[in-house]
Amino acid sequence: MAEETTRRKSKDSVFVDIFKNVEYVLQLYRELHPEDTSVTAEDISVKTIRSVLVNTLYNDLGFVVRDTYIMLVEAQSIWNPNISLRLMFYLFESYRRYLEETTQSEHSSSRVKIPRPELYVIYSGTKPIGNEISFSEDFFGGCADVDARIRVIKEVDTTLCGQYIGFCRVYDEQKKLYNNKLQCAKETVRISMEQGYLKNYLAEHEKETVTMMEELFDEEYLRERYNKAENQKSLQKGMEIGVEIGLEKGIEKGMKQGEQKGMISVLFSLVKDGVLTLKDAAARAGMSIAEFESRTAALQ
Repeated sequence: MAEETTRRKSKDSVFVDIFKNVEYVLQLYRELHPEDTSVTAEDISVKTIRSVLVNTLYNDLGFVVRDTYIMLVEAQSIWNPNISLRLMFYLFESYRRYLEETTQSEHSSSRVKIPRPELYVIYSGTKPIGNEISFSEDFFGGCADVDARIRVIKEVDTTLCGQYIGFCRVYDEQKKLYNNKLQCAKETVRISMEQGYLKNYLAEHEKETVTMMEELFDEEYLRERYNKAENQKSLQKGMEIGVEIGLEKGIEKGMKQGEQKGMISVLFSLVKDGVLTLKDAAARAGMSIAEFESRTAALQ
């Protein structure tokens, strides 16, 4: 029987699962807005975009706080250079849904009321990334009239986001040791709990977390295999095109050489018949007299 493996997408799945619990969403908000000491779980409405259809819009976490803030949070283990554009998609879709839910219309003669946006990326990878990214800077060198600024959270600490990043880093270390096998999932959970990463969540959901890491469909892994296969196809196609071009060029070169040889033969015959002088024949062939004589030596 084939050995069971963990799924590289499992880290994102754990992230999504954590924030299905509004108490964790509340904890996240309080850490991002420590000045708001009166907020409660009742003030938070989770608005994560979900879809049952393949290849449609969905995000990791979205929530509204007292109709004051709309907050979108994405988890990234491998940096995506299009993340600022994706977050803009999520934001506009979230606003569209918000207007529907609050029975407002962008076509109204009065200005609609919408919550202030805050966009975050929780990044657990190793690529050097600044503390903030910008849609305008990412795509237009900062020269676009439209912009969205996104805060990047990337440090391991005692906050919920910091613990999640620590959990991901442990996973990456264990993946190297255990070649992404089921043992990797079990060791990730054990070590994370020992180090205090997501300890409360893992204590309550240890078996479910291991199962998630074992069974969830590995989109990223499959994508890598797909990309590898596509790259091989592209390489093979490129080689085939190269061979075809080479053959075409070879044939073309052969034809040109044949045409030139025939032309030289005709010119040489005209020289022998006294119609052209050697100098004229060489000039018409685009050669010096010595080169023309050399090329026609075999014809004599």
